[in-house]
Amino acid sequence: MSSDRQWHIERSQKILQDHPEIKQYFGNYPLSIIPIIVLASLQWTVAWLVKDLSWWMIGLISLLVGQFILHSLAVFVHEAAHNLVLKGKFGSTFTLFLIELGSLSFGKSITYIGIHGKSHHRHLNDYQQDYEWWDKKQSRFLTLNPYWRSAEAIIQLLPGGVAITDLVMAQMIPAESRHIQSAYTSKFLQIFLTSTSLFLYALAWYLLSWQASLYLFWSLTFMVSNWGITFKGQSIAEHHIYQEGKTYSTYQWTNIPFFNTGYHDEHHTFANVAWIHLPKIKKIAPEYFTNDNPYSYFHIWWLWAKSFFEPVHFNRYIPESNKSISSKL
Repeated sequence: MSSDRQWHIERSQKILQDHPEIKQYFGNYPLSIIPIIVLASLQWTVAWLVKDLSWWMIGLISLLVGQFILHSLAVFVHEAAHNLVLKGKFGSTFTLFLIELGSLSFGKSITYIGIHGKSHHRHLNDYQQDYEWWDKKQSRFLTLNPYWRSAEAIIQLLPGGVAITDLVMAQMIPAESRHIQSAYTSKFLQIFLTSTSLFLYALAWYLLSWQASLYLFWSLTFMVSNWGITFKGQSIAEHHIYQEGKTYSTYQWTNIPFFNTGYHDEHHTFANVAWIHLPKIKKIAPEYFTNDNPYSYFHIWWLWAKSFFEPVHFNRYIPESNKSISSKL
Protein backbone atom coordinates (compact mmCIF):
# COMPACT_ATOMS: atom_id res chain seq x y z
CA MET A 1 0.00 0.00 0.00
CA SER A 2 1.42 3.40 -0.98
CA SER A 3 1.80 6.33 1.41
CA ASP A 4 -0.76 8.34 -0.58
CA ARG A 5 -3.29 5.53 -0.24
CA GLN A 6 -2.58 5.41 3.49
CA TRP A 7 -3.14 9.17 3.62
CA HIS A 8 -6.62 8.74 2.17
CA ILE A 9 -7.43 5.94 4.62
CA GLU A 10 -6.34 7.97 7.64
CA ARG A 11 -8.29 10.98 6.43
CA SER A 12 -11.44 8.92 5.88
CA GLN A 13 -11.22 7.73 9.47
CA LYS A 14 -10.95 11.31 10.72
CA ILE A 15 -13.88 12.41 8.58
CA LEU A 16 -16.08 9.58 9.87
CA GLN A 17 -15.26 10.56 13.43
CA ASP A 18 -16.48 14.10 12.72
CA HIS A 19 -19.31 13.12 10.35
CA PRO A 20 -20.53 9.57 11.05
CA GLU A 21 -23.68 10.27 9.01
CA ILE A 22 -21.61 9.70 5.87
CA LYS A 23 -21.91 5.95 6.49
CA GLN A 24 -25.50 6.04 5.26
CA TYR A 25 -24.16 6.55 1.73
CA PHE A 26 -21.99 3.45 1.71
CA GLY A 27 -23.00 0.78 -0.79
CA ASN A 28 -24.08 0.29 -4.38
CA TYR A 29 -26.62 2.23 -6.41
CA PRO A 30 -28.62 -0.16 -8.65
CA LEU A 31 -30.44 2.65 -10.46
CA SER A 32 -27.19 3.34 -12.30
CA ILE A 33 -28.50 0.74 -14.72
CA ILE A 34 -30.93 3.35 -16.06
CA PRO A 35 -28.31 5.85 -17.38
CA ILE A 36 -26.26 2.91 -18.70
CA ILE A 37 -29.21 1.78 -20.83
CA VAL A 38 -29.99 5.35 -21.90
CA LEU A 39 -26.38 6.03 -22.95
CA ALA A 40 -26.06 2.75 -24.84
CA SER A 41 -29.34 3.50 -26.62
CA LEU A 42 -28.18 7.02 -27.41
CA GLN A 43 -24.97 5.75 -28.99
CA TRP A 44 -26.91 3.39 -31.23
CA THR A 45 -29.41 6.14 -32.08
CA VAL A 46 -26.59 8.35 -33.31
CA ALA A 47 -25.20 5.39 -35.27
CA TRP A 48 -28.58 5.09 -36.98
CA LEU A 49 -28.75 8.82 -37.70
CA VAL A 50 -25.35 8.88 -39.43
CA LYS A 51 -25.96 5.80 -41.58
CA ASP A 52 -26.14 7.79 -44.83
CA LEU A 53 -23.39 10.35 -44.21
CA SER A 54 -19.97 10.59 -45.85
CA TRP A 55 -16.91 9.19 -44.04
CA TRP A 56 -15.47 12.57 -43.06
CA MET A 57 -18.77 13.60 -41.47
CA ILE A 58 -18.75 10.31 -39.55
CA GLY A 59 -15.30 11.22 -38.22
CA LEU A 60 -16.44 14.70 -37.20
CA ILE A 61 -19.49 13.42 -35.36
CA SER A 62 -17.41 10.72 -33.68
CA LEU A 63 -15.01 13.41 -32.47
CA LEU A 64 -17.64 15.94 -31.36
CA VAL A 65 -20.40 13.62 -30.09
CA GLY A 66 -19.55 9.93 -29.94
CA GLN A 67 -16.48 10.10 -27.74
CA PHE A 68 -18.34 12.07 -25.08
CA ILE A 69 -21.20 9.58 -24.95
CA LEU A 70 -18.64 6.83 -24.44
CA HIS A 71 -16.85 8.83 -21.75
CA SER A 72 -20.14 9.05 -19.85
CA LEU A 73 -20.62 5.32 -20.28
CA ALA A 74 -17.07 4.62 -19.13
CA VAL A 75 -17.89 6.23 -15.78
CA PHE A 76 -20.02 3.19 -15.02
CA VAL A 77 -17.19 0.80 -15.82
CA HIS A 78 -15.39 2.60 -13.01
CA GLU A 79 -18.44 2.25 -10.79
CA ALA A 80 -18.62 -1.46 -11.56
CA ALA A 81 -14.93 -1.80 -10.68
CA HIS A 82 -15.92 -0.81 -7.14
CA ASN A 83 -19.03 -3.00 -7.10
CA LEU A 84 -21.22 0.10 -6.94
CA VAL A 85 -23.84 -0.78 -9.56
CA LEU A 86 -25.25 -4.28 -9.17
CA LYS A 87 -23.78 -6.49 -6.45
CA GLY A 88 -22.29 -9.92 -6.82
CA LYS A 89 -20.67 -11.80 -9.68
CA PHE A 90 -23.83 -11.98 -11.77
CA GLY A 91 -24.66 -8.32 -11.13
CA SER A 92 -21.17 -7.22 -12.21
CA THR A 93 -21.29 -9.42 -15.32
CA PHE A 94 -24.72 -8.10 -16.31
CA THR A 95 -23.56 -4.51 -15.78
CA LEU A 96 -20.50 -4.98 -17.98
CA PHE A 97 -22.63 -6.66 -20.65
CA LEU A 98 -25.00 -3.68 -20.79
CA ILE A 99 -22.04 -1.29 -21.00
CA GLU A 100 -20.50 -3.38 -23.78
CA LEU A 101 -23.71 -3.04 -25.79
CA GLY A 102 -23.02 0.68 -26.02
CA SER A 103 -19.24 0.90 -25.87
CA LEU A 104 -18.27 -2.06 -28.10
CA SER A 105 -14.87 -1.93 -26.44
CA PHE A 106 -13.77 -5.52 -27.16
CA GLY A 107 -14.06 -6.44 -23.49
CA LYS A 108 -11.63 -3.80 -22.24
CA SER A 109 -13.96 -3.14 -19.29
CA ILE A 110 -13.11 -6.48 -17.68
CA THR A 111 -9.39 -5.72 -18.05
CA TYR A 112 -9.93 -2.34 -16.39
CA ILE A 113 -11.86 -3.85 -13.49
CA GLY A 114 -9.15 -6.41 -12.88
CA ILE A 115 -6.40 -3.84 -12.62
CA HIS A 116 -8.05 -0.70 -11.23
CA GLY A 117 -8.65 -1.47 -7.57
CA LYS A 118 -5.65 -3.77 -7.22
CA SER A 119 -3.23 -1.28 -8.73
CA HIS A 120 -4.46 2.30 -8.74
CA HIS A 121 -6.25 2.63 -5.41
CA ARG A 122 -4.00 0.37 -3.40
CA HIS A 123 -0.76 1.80 -4.82
CA LEU A 124 -1.88 5.36 -5.53
CA ASN A 125 0.94 7.47 -7.05
CA ASP A 126 3.53 4.70 -6.71
CA TYR A 127 5.08 4.63 -10.18
CA GLN A 128 6.20 1.02 -9.94
CA GLN A 129 2.72 -0.28 -9.07
CA ASP A 130 0.11 2.30 -10.14
CA TYR A 131 -0.86 1.47 -13.75
CA GLU A 132 -2.30 4.95 -14.39
CA TRP A 133 1.18 6.43 -14.58
CA TRP A 134 2.41 6.65 -18.14
CA ASP A 135 5.60 4.72 -18.73
CA LYS A 136 8.56 7.04 -18.06
CA LYS A 137 10.80 5.55 -20.71
CA GLN A 138 8.23 6.00 -23.46
CA SER A 139 7.18 9.42 -22.18
CA ARG A 140 10.75 10.72 -22.26
CA PHE A 141 11.17 9.41 -25.80
CA LEU A 142 8.04 11.25 -26.89
CA THR A 143 9.18 14.42 -25.14
CA LEU A 144 12.48 14.38 -27.02
CA ASN A 145 10.86 13.61 -30.39
CA PRO A 146 8.24 16.24 -31.29
CA TYR A 147 8.03 15.00 -34.88
CA TRP A 148 6.97 11.56 -33.68
CA ARG A 149 4.40 13.13 -31.36
CA SER A 150 2.96 15.06 -34.29
CA ALA A 151 2.86 11.92 -36.44
CA GLU A 152 1.26 10.01 -33.57
CA ALA A 153 -1.46 12.65 -33.20
CA ILE A 154 -2.22 12.55 -36.93
CA ILE A 155 -2.39 8.75 -37.02
CA GLN A 156 -4.71 8.75 -34.00
CA LEU A 157 -7.20 10.82 -35.97
CA LEU A 158 -7.83 7.69 -38.03
CA PRO A 159 -10.24 4.97 -36.89
CA GLY A 160 -8.16 2.51 -34.91
CA GLY A 161 -5.15 4.81 -35.09
CA VAL A 162 -4.42 4.56 -31.38
CA ALA A 163 -3.94 0.79 -31.69
CA ILE A 164 -1.40 1.37 -34.48
CA THR A 165 0.62 3.95 -32.54
CA ASP A 166 0.58 1.88 -29.36
CA LEU A 167 1.85 -1.15 -31.26
CA VAL A 168 4.60 0.84 -32.99
CA MET A 169 5.64 2.47 -29.71
CA ALA A 170 5.81 -0.89 -27.94
CA GLN A 171 8.12 -2.17 -30.68
CA MET A 172 10.30 0.95 -30.79
CA ILE A 173 10.53 1.65 -27.07
CA PRO A 174 9.55 -1.33 -24.89
CA ALA A 175 7.95 -0.26 -21.63
CA GLU A 176 9.89 -0.46 -18.38
CA SER A 177 9.50 -3.51 -16.21
CA ARG A 178 7.08 -2.65 -13.40
CA HIS A 179 5.09 -4.52 -10.77
CA ILE A 180 1.51 -3.84 -11.85
CA GLN A 181 -0.88 -6.17 -10.05
CA SER A 182 -4.24 -7.32 -11.36
CA ALA A 183 -7.07 -9.23 -9.76
CA TYR A 184 -8.24 -12.45 -11.36
CA THR A 185 -10.74 -11.91 -14.14
CA SER A 186 -12.80 -14.51 -15.95
CA LYS A 187 -11.31 -15.54 -19.30
CA PHE A 188 -14.74 -16.70 -20.37
CA LEU A 189 -16.22 -13.27 -19.65
CA GLN A 190 -13.38 -11.62 -21.56
CA ILE A 191 -14.07 -13.81 -24.60
CA PHE A 192 -17.82 -13.29 -24.24
CA LEU A 193 -17.56 -9.49 -24.14
CA THR A 194 -15.08 -9.40 -27.01
CA SER A 195 -17.35 -11.64 -29.08
CA THR A 196 -20.29 -9.40 -28.21
CA SER A 197 -18.45 -6.38 -29.60
CA LEU A 198 -17.48 -8.14 -32.81
CA PHE A 199 -21.05 -9.34 -33.30
CA LEU A 200 -22.47 -5.86 -32.72
CA TYR A 201 -20.08 -4.21 -35.18
CA ALA A 202 -21.13 -6.75 -37.80
CA LEU A 203 -24.80 -6.28 -36.88
CA ALA A 204 -24.53 -2.49 -37.20
CA TRP A 205 -22.94 -2.93 -40.64
CA TYR A 206 -25.58 -5.42 -41.79
CA LEU A 207 -28.73 -3.78 -40.37
CA LEU A 208 -27.76 -0.11 -40.66
CA SER A 209 -24.71 0.60 -42.82
CA TRP A 210 -20.95 0.58 -42.82
CA GLN A 211 -21.16 4.22 -41.70
CA ALA A 212 -22.94 3.17 -38.50
CA SER A 213 -20.29 0.56 -37.74
CA LEU A 214 -17.54 3.07 -38.50
CA TYR A 215 -19.11 5.64 -36.18
CA LEU A 216 -19.21 3.17 -33.28
CA PHE A 217 -15.59 2.14 -33.79
CA TRP A 218 -14.23 5.62 -34.49
CA SER A 219 -15.92 7.06 -31.38
CA LEU A 220 -14.20 4.45 -29.24
CA THR A 221 -10.75 5.01 -30.69
CA PHE A 222 -11.11 8.79 -30.42
CA MET A 223 -11.96 8.54 -26.72
CA VAL A 224 -8.89 6.49 -25.77
CA SER A 225 -6.50 8.40 -28.05
CA ASN A 226 -4.78 11.74 -27.56
CA TRP A 227 -7.97 13.24 -29.02
CA GLY A 228 -10.06 11.99 -26.09
CA ILE A 229 -10.60 15.55 -24.91
CA THR A 230 -12.47 15.09 -21.63
CA PHE A 231 -11.21 11.54 -21.08
CA LYS A 232 -7.55 12.62 -21.16
CA GLY A 233 -8.34 15.94 -19.52
CA GLN A 234 -9.91 14.12 -16.60
CA SER A 235 -6.93 11.81 -16.23
CA ILE A 236 -4.52 14.74 -16.02
CA ALA A 237 -6.79 16.69 -13.68
CA GLU A 238 -7.23 13.93 -11.12
CA HIS A 239 -3.66 13.25 -10.04
CA HIS A 240 -1.36 15.90 -11.48
CA ILE A 241 1.42 16.33 -8.93
CA TYR A 242 2.22 19.99 -9.39
CA GLN A 243 1.26 21.11 -5.90
CA GLU A 244 0.86 19.64 -2.44
CA GLY A 245 -2.01 17.19 -2.24
CA LYS A 246 -2.89 13.62 -3.10
CA THR A 247 -5.93 13.74 -5.36
CA TYR A 248 -7.84 16.57 -7.03
CA SER A 249 -11.52 17.19 -7.65
CA THR A 250 -13.06 19.21 -10.49
CA TYR A 251 -16.31 20.90 -9.41
CA GLN A 252 -17.62 22.05 -12.77
CA TRP A 253 -20.61 21.50 -15.04
CA THR A 254 -18.94 18.42 -16.53
CA ASN A 255 -20.09 16.52 -13.45
CA ILE A 256 -23.57 16.48 -14.99
CA PRO A 257 -22.84 14.60 -18.24
CA PHE A 258 -20.04 12.58 -16.61
CA PHE A 259 -21.98 11.60 -13.49
CA ASN A 260 -19.94 13.32 -10.78
CA THR A 261 -16.66 11.86 -11.96
CA GLY A 262 -15.06 15.17 -10.98
CA TYR A 263 -15.51 14.36 -7.29
CA HIS A 264 -12.32 12.34 -7.39
CA ASP A 265 -10.82 13.31 -4.05
CA GLU A 266 -14.07 12.26 -2.41
CA HIS A 267 -14.00 8.99 -4.34
CA HIS A 268 -10.48 8.07 -3.27
CA THR A 269 -11.38 8.84 0.33
CA PHE A 270 -14.66 6.88 0.23
CA ALA A 271 -14.37 4.41 -2.65
CA ASN A 272 -17.51 2.59 -1.42
CA VAL A 273 -19.78 5.58 -2.12
CA ALA A 274 -21.62 5.61 -5.45
CA TRP A 275 -21.43 8.54 -7.87
CA ILE A 276 -24.87 9.86 -6.95
CA HIS A 277 -23.83 10.55 -3.35
CA LEU A 278 -20.35 12.04 -3.83
CA PRO A 279 -21.57 15.69 -3.87
CA LYS A 280 -23.26 14.99 -0.52
CA ILE A 281 -19.91 13.93 0.93
CA LYS A 282 -18.40 17.22 -0.21
CA LYS A 283 -21.31 19.15 1.29
CA ILE A 284 -21.09 17.36 4.63
CA ALA A 285 -17.32 17.75 5.05
CA PRO A 286 -16.17 20.71 2.93
CA GLU A 287 -13.36 21.47 5.37
CA TYR A 288 -11.59 18.28 4.28
CA PHE A 289 -12.14 18.37 0.54
CA THR A 290 -10.16 21.42 -0.50
CA ASN A 291 -8.00 20.00 -3.31
CA ASP A 292 -9.93 21.82 -6.00
CA ASN A 293 -8.73 21.70 -9.58
CA PRO A 294 -9.96 25.08 -10.93
CA TYR A 295 -9.62 24.22 -14.61
CA SER A 296 -11.98 22.31 -16.85
CA TYR A 297 -11.06 19.06 -18.58
CA PHE A 298 -11.22 20.99 -21.86
CA HIS A 299 -8.72 23.59 -20.65
CA ILE A 300 -6.27 21.03 -19.33
CA TRP A 301 -6.49 18.96 -22.52
CA TRP A 302 -5.94 22.09 -24.60
CA LEU A 303 -2.75 22.93 -22.68
CA TRP A 304 -1.52 19.41 -23.38
CA ALA A 305 -2.54 19.59 -27.05
CA LYS A 306 -0.77 22.95 -27.47
CA SER A 307 2.43 21.28 -26.30
CA PHE A 308 1.94 18.73 -29.12
CA PHE A 309 0.93 16.20 -26.48
CA GLU A 310 4.22 16.36 -24.60
CA PRO A 311 3.75 13.73 -21.87
CA VAL A 312 6.57 14.71 -19.55
CA HIS A 313 4.87 18.06 -18.93
CA PHE A 314 1.42 16.71 -18.20
CA ASN A 315 2.09 13.33 -16.64
CA ARG A 316 2.28 12.73 -12.90
CA TYR A 317 6.01 13.26 -12.72
CA ILE A 318 7.98 16.35 -13.63
CA PRO A 319 11.75 16.20 -14.11
CA GLU A 320 13.68 18.84 -12.18
CA SER A 321 14.44 20.69 -15.40
CA ASN A 322 10.76 21.05 -16.23
CA LYS A 323 9.29 22.17 -12.92
CA SER A 324 8.47 25.57 -14.42
CA ILE A 325 5.61 23.91 -16.30
CA SER A 326 3.71 23.70 -13.01
CA SER A 327 2.81 27.37 -13.42
CA LYS A 328 0.45 26.35 -16.23
CA LEU A 329 -1.91 24.65 -13.80
